[in-house]
Amino acid sequence: MTNPIIILGSSRTFGETRKVIDSIIGNNKIPIIDLKSLDISIYDYDHYNKNDDFIPLMEKIITHDLIVLATPVYWYTMSATMKIFLDRLTDLLDIRKDLGRKLYGKKVFIISSLASNLLPQGFDYPFWQTAEYLKMEYKGCIFISSSPNPECKKNNELEIQKARAVLFKS
Repeated sequence: MTNPIIILGSSRTFGETRKVIDSIIGNNKIPIIDLKSLDISIYDYDHYNKNDDFIPLMEKIITHDLIVLATPVYWYTMSATMKIFLDRLTDLLDIRKDLGRKLYGKKVFIISSLASNLLPQGFDYPFWQTAEYLKMEYKGCIFISSSPNPECKKNNELEIQKARAVLFKS
């Protein structure tokens, strides 16, 4: 089994995205970090925010082999919370290069939830491009819909199986 950590970037701690995470991991003990509970400021070129929670979070994240980013789909893209987290990875290229280097070879997987049955085209592009830039292994993205559409429910089961394969067999 891999050594995963889940980073939850949602406006609701126990919303649909968390329900998706819980349905995937079941009783397995996987750390879930709720970005909403942390003080992580927007990226700052002058690094006035260097003492917020971002660097301590990254020090914890790098001890894991698989980084799972979980976000709802808001207006066809990731949540603002998740975007701030991704933007702050720039700090690992500027002020904490030692941490940035430790991301090399780590695996990244995306869990997303949405209310519609229309999948957002290009949603995962920023994630896999970031992984490629940081020389991380991109393991894919799943979409779980809360739509009552029967086809969506069928697809959700396949997506959950795909996620379990990545989390527990990679």
